[in-house]
Amino acid sequence: MAEILKANCRICNYKVEVKYGGGKFDYLTNNPVPAFNKTTEEIESVNFLTEKENSNYVFYSNDEIKGDNEDGYIFRNFDLELNQINNYCPKCKNYSLTFQSYIYS
Repeated sequence: MAEILKANCRICNYKVEVKYGGGKFDYLTNNPVPAFNKTTEEIESVNFLTEKENSNYVFYSNDEIKGDNEDGYIFRNFDLELNQINNYCPKCKNYSLTFQSYIYS
């Protein structure tokens, strides 16, 4: 099931909304996942199915930009998992970004 997540940094107040997961009719071709864009240094919703090999993106399902989840909640989408807390913030460069579910679609 697709959802909209709010990402918020507890240190610098960076905020962005991102899509996570495809809808029930397009999940086989469209699977948006929050990703860090290395060029713009912003978080974007990127189709994992078509861009997973693109070196310009680091997906938040990748351990490289996950911090200690402290036994927190995990957002799961098939084999992909996002930590709820302590993710990499592109603005302040700390592991202080939290994802919260906002809307299910």
